Amino acid sequence: MRYKIAYSFPFVDQKHVQEAHSHFAFYGWIAQIIYVFIIRYLQGFVEEQRLKKYHYLLIINMISAYAMIPSFLYSGYYWASIAASTAALLVSFVFGYFLMRDLKPVRDVSKPWFLAGLFFAVISSAGVFMLSYMMMSGNVNQDLYLGSTYYYLHFQYNGFFMFACIGLLLNTLKNIGGTIPVLENRRMFWLMFSGCVIGYGLSVLWFKMPVWLFVLIVIGTIAQTIASVQLFQIVRRNWGQLRVHFSALQRFTLLYVGFAFFVKIALQLGSNIPAVSQFAFGFRNVVIAYLHLILLMCISVFLVHQILASKIFKLNTMVLNSFKILLLGIFLNEAVLGLMGIFSIKYIALPYTAQTLLAVSVLMMLAIMMMVLTLKKADKVE
Repeated sequence: MRYKIAYSFPFVDQKHVQEAHSHFAFYGWIAQIIYVFIIRYLQGFVEEQRLKKYHYLLIINMISAYAMIPSFLYSGYYWASIAASTAALLVSFVFGYFLMRDLKPVRDVSKPWFLAGLFFAVISSAGVFMLSYMMMSGNVNQDLYLGSTYYYLHFQYNGFFMFACIGLLLNTLKNIGGTIPVLENRRMFWLMFSGCVIGYGLSVLWFKMPVWLFVLIVIGTIAQTIASVQLFQIVRRNWGQLRVHFSALQRFTLLYVGFAFFVKIALQLGSNIPAVSQFAFGFRNVVIAYLHLILLMCISVFLVHQILASKIFKLNTMVLNSFKILLLGIFLNEAVLGLMGIFSIKYIALPYTAQTLLAVSVLMMLAIMMMVLTLKKADKVE
C-alpha cells in the first residue's frame, strides 16, 4: 500500500488495498490477539474443557481475516469480502455471549472492561452493515457514509480495543501484586464507558445538532479525561511493583504507550473546540495520523508488550533489539504523519513523504520479521 503511494503499481486498486489492510489489521491482528489474551485470562476462572469453544472461534476469526485479504484486494466490498467480514463480526457476537456467561459468577477488576470491550465490538457492527449496504446497493449518501465509517471506527478504537487493553493492564497490575481499589475501578469504568458512548458525537460534530447535545458531548469527553487521569494514577501508585517485575525496556514501553494515550486524550478533549474539530476532520492527513497514533503507537505496541511480558517466549537479544527497532519505526511513522497533518493546515506538501513512509514501513516490517523468526517458546510458561 505504501509502495503504491510512492511509485506506480499497475493492476492494484489503492482503495481496495486500504480496505484489505484495515480489515486484516482489525480482525487478523488486534481482535485475534485480544481474544487470545482474554482466553488466557479465563484460565484462572474456567476449566480447560469449557475453553475449547473459544479456540474454535479463534480459528473461524483467523480464517475470516485471511479471507478478507484476497477478497478485498480483488474488488473491495462485494459478496465474498462482506461474507468474510460478517463471519468475523459474528465471532465477536458469539465470543461476547460466551464471555458474559462464563464470567457471570466472577468478581474481578478486569471483568467489566473485557465485557464492555466486546459490547462495543458488537454495536460497532451497525456501521459496517450500513457501509456494506450502501456499497452493494450503490446508493451512497456522503453524510451517512462518513457517519457510519466514524461510528465503526470510534467503537472499535475507543471501545473494543481501548477497553480490552485497559482490562489487560489492570489484570497485569493485579498479577504482580498491584493495588486497584474496587470502588475506584468502578468509578473509572463508568466514567470511561459513558464517555465512550457519548464520545461518538465528537466524530460527527459537523452534523447540525442542538446546543444541549453538544454540551452532553463535552461532558462525555471530560468524563473520559477524568477516567484517564485516574488510570494514570493507578499505574503511578503501582510503579514500584512494575520496577520489581518489569525490565527497563518493559517499563519504557509502558511510558511509550502512556505518552500516546495522553496525546490521544488531549486531542480528544481539544476537539470539542469547533475550530479544532473542523481542522481534525477536514484534513485527511490529520485523521490518518490520529488513527495511527491509537492503532500503532498505543494499541499495537501495548499488545506486543503483553506478548513479550507473558513469558510464553524466550526474550533473547535479537527479539529485544527487533522490538526496539519496531518502537523506533512506529515513532518515526507517527512523526512523519503528524508533520504532514500540521503542514496541511497551510496546504504545504512536505517533499519525499511518500518515500519516507515507505522506508519506515520497510523498517517496521523487517523488525517484525526478525522478531517472529527469532521467537522461541519458553521451556516453562508461568
